Amino acid sequence: MAQRGNPPSKTLPPHLAQALGTIPAESEACVWMRAKVLAYRLCDRDFDCEHCPLDAALRGGGERIAAPRSTAGSEANVARLFPQDRRFGPGHTWVLDQSPNAVRVGIDALVAWLVAEATGLELPPVGELLDRGHTLATLSANGEKLTIPAPVSGRVAARNDAALECPQLILSAPFRAGWLVELTLDPSRRNEQTSRLLCGPDMERLSRAHMHRFYRRMDALLASPNSRVGSTMADGGMLLADPRTILGLPRYLALVQELLA
Repeated sequence: MAQRGNPPSKTLPPHLAQALGTIPAESEACVWMRAKVLAYRLCDRDFDCEHCPLDAALRGGGERIAAPRSTAGSEANVARLFPQDRRFGPGHTWVLDQSPNAVRVGIDALVAWLVAEATGLELPPVGELLDRGHTLATLSANGEKLTIPAPVSGRVAARNDAALECPQLILSAPFRAGWLVELTLDPSRRNEQTSRLLCGPDMERLSRAHMHRFYRRMDALLASPNSRVGSTMADGGMLLADPRTILGLPRYLALVQELLA
């Protein structure tokens, strides 16, 4: 089992921590952060690496790991990351019923955590008809863009004007004040569309698989002989541990975009 060590080089601000659940305490750090493989990482297992799928994947253990713990604390953390009052699209969006034929849509906490900063937001106009899988929203971060796919088809009934004025709101409160749009669904297709969505536990499992792929893709980029990134040091001799800095924002957001496909 991994031992606890020095604090991570990057921790989440309090408002993100509240939305995402537990984060390492100041006296704790994931072993992969200490090894400089990961820059930051949420932990819903109290640093019990023997039951951690990410730890197993990074060690090459694949699926040969002990079964996940089933404790009240762990279930509470999962509920914060993937609330049980809504369902999720595989592109890391959520759908919450507002009425029999209307839903509210937003991004999940994983994407909010990975993106970390939003300087702009584009939403479709009220009245526009959106198809499932097409662009629901576009996030901007210092000139770079990330497109969010629509989890269901519907007509835009309302937009979150507060999020348009303050894009960071969708990252700081993705399940509450940071919603994106409300959609009116075709009653004849509602059941067909919502049946494709995932419940919280299923989305948790998918997200873990996505994060394994994310870190492996990041490792492949850093290990590529064509990569311009090597043993990078910031000015003044500070080790660069943030993947956004190491990869550069365009390549980092391209990796995040792969999770949304």
